This record gives sequence, structure tokens and C-alpha cells, in this order.
Amino acid sequence: MTPSSSTRPRVALIGVSGYAQIYLALAKAAQERGEIELGAAVIINPAEEAAVEADLRARGCVIYRDYERMLRDEAGRVDLCLIPTGIPWHARMTLAALKAGAHVLVEKPLAGSLAEVATIRAAEQATGKFVAVGFQDIYSPVNRWLKEQLCAGAIGPLHTVRFLGLWPRPAAYFTRNPWAGRLHADGTQVLDSPLNNAFAHFVNLSLYFAGPTAGEAAQVRVESAELLRAHAIESFDTSVVRARSADGIAFWFGATHTCRGICEPEIYLEGRTGRVEWKHERSCIIHHADGRREERALPDSSANRQSMFDAVLAKLRAPDTFVCTTALAERHTAFVEAVHASAQVQAVPPELISWQNPVNGAAPVPVVNGLEAALAHALAAQSLLCDTGFVLRPKQTA
Repeated sequence: MTPSSSTRPRVALIGVSGYAQIYLALAKAAQERGEIELGAAVIINPAEEAAVEADLRARGCVIYRDYERMLRDEAGRVDLCLIPTGIPWHARMTLAALKAGAHVLVEKPLAGSLAEVATIRAAEQATGKFVAVGFQDIYSPVNRWLKEQLCAGAIGPLHTVRFLGLWPRPAAYFTRNPWAGRLHADGTQVLDSPLNNAFAHFVNLSLYFAGPTAGEAAQVRVESAELLRAHAIESFDTSVVRARSADGIAFWFGATHTCRGICEPEIYLEGRTGRVEWKHERSCIIHHADGRREERALPDSSANRQSMFDAVLAKLRAPDTFVCTTALAERHTAFVEAVHASAQVQAVPPELISWQNPVNGAAPVPVVNGLEAALAHALAAQSLLCDTGFVLRPKQTA
């Protein structure tokens, strides 16, 4: 189903709670502007969402308790299906929506494994429908501008890309749903981690900035990695990863949830004739070799999500509209799988952990002694933590 010039796209939404509240708000606002018809929604917890359900019904939205039932009943009548759900369900819900004849906007990451990504991409091609991925930052006009500058050679050929992010997370962060901190959940691979969840936007953006053309992200080979966990989880909550692209660009990724201080995501790009400093929700600065500076203010996450939603709606009528495609998102999933294949997750010994309140005053988090300083040194040197003198000493036994 493709919307004609005289009809509004009919949109379906899977879920209204948690992060899905953001997609719900975007869809409701678009409906109020006359841009879409919010025709169907899945609400699996009606007791908790009674007010939302009543509002949606008043808007003419048909409510379902099960996404499979919705997509069966609404097959051929939905232009766009919104899937703001957890990682374990991205692939199965996307495939069902494509089968029902809908285009898709699915939250990041595209899927928990390359095998699932391949299945989605095959279904996308077979149905002729598009799948857009909710890596919201890639839709920012400033980030699109920066990509154009990089492709035009603004700082010469890239040779280094570095990313750093420190966001403390309490224990409750990993008990908020059945897949947080897990490697597998609900019968599928999840690989939840800072690189595949909280900081996934910026890992994906780093790969995108380094892609050889305007519509490509870099494909990288992981050279070495340190994966640590201080929380009681299966996966890692701290990582340093070094990787390299086929054309020789060196990548360094550092991220943790086990810190007291906060470092909002930063991306540093270095080329032969200049460099870029990118700081989340703050600024993007191109430093040219002749001393010139080009600076753009970066929009906040809310504005990026609006840009994302606008782009996806525009693509329904103008197929050439830029969105984060499955091809772009596949590079992120490939990187995450390679990280897990490259190293074992190491548990941080309890004697190296102190539970402290982070600087933002939230619930206590496990702070790994010396980690924040080691990450700063490793960022500067593009090294592993162990090369900075940071050592995980095992517990002493009698």
C-alpha cells in the first residue's frame, strides 16, 4: 500500500509504554497536524495504559493485544508500522510487518544478529518495502552536513576515528526488562551492551562518518578489545575496542556504565588536513589545516527524533529521501558481533568496585577504581586500558 496524494498514510504502532511513549507522541503530533492516520496500535498492558487506550480509541485507532493479530487483520491497510520495542523482538516484528505490506521504522539496533539482519534485508527486497532504523542522530541535519563535508574532503582522507562515552547506570537499569545485560533472550541473540544499546547511536555515527560515500558506513575489523562487567549481568558494561577499516582508518571506542562522572558522547575524527570535534547535543567543529573553524550547534535528541520521523514519513512519498537503511545499520550489527567474538567478558573483582552515587545524584552505581582516568589516557593514546597501567587484579586467596 502506497499513500496517494489525496490520502494520509495509515500508521500502526506496536507498544505504547516505556520508550514507545516517544514514538506514540511523535505519531499523535503528526496525526494532529493532519500528516498521518494513526489507525492501529498494540497495547499489551491495558490496566496500566487505560488512559492512553481511551485516548487512542477516541482518535479512531483500533486497539489490539497482540502484534501478530494486528498485522494479520490490518494486512494491506497499513502504510507504516512503528516498532519501538526491545532488541529480541525487532527482527520478528519487522518481518511480520513487511509480510503485512507495511514499510517499517524499527528502533535501533536493527537486530541482535547478522543472521537476523540478513533475513530482514531479504524480506525487504522481496516485498519492495523499506525498513528505516531508529538511529536518530544520523538523521540530524548537522550530521548530514558533516558527512557531506567529509565526503568532499574537508579534512582530507580520514585516518583516525575515536569515540568516548561515560554514562553511569544503577543496578535497576539492568532489571528494567528481561533482556537488559543479556547475551540471549526470548530465544534469540541480543548482545545487549553499551555499544549495542545506550551508546549504539554514536557507534553507528562513528562508522557512518567514516564511510567511503554519502550513503555508506565503514566496515571494520576488530583488532583488540577489553570487555568488563562490574554489574551482575551476562554481557559487559565497560569496553575499549580497537578496530580498522579496509582502507586503513583506525577506530577506538571507549564506553562504560560503571563510573561516577559523566562524559557525554564525543567523537573525534582526524584527517590528513584537519580534524573534527563532535560533542553530543553541544557542537560539531571542523578544524582546518589553515586555522579556520567551522562550527555548528548540534540539536538535542528530541529534535533528532523529530527529524527521523519526518524523514520516514517523507520517504513514503519520495523514495529517495535519506533514512538509516538496513545496509547502514548492518555495519553496526557486524561490529557488535565482532566485538563479542574477539574477547571474553571479564568480571571486575569486587575489591576494585565501590558503590557510589554518580554526579547527577541518581541511585548508586558500581564505580571501578581508576577506570575513568584510564579511559581518558586510553582515548588520548588510542590504547587498551591495560596499556595505561589499569589492571584487573584477581581476588587474593588464602
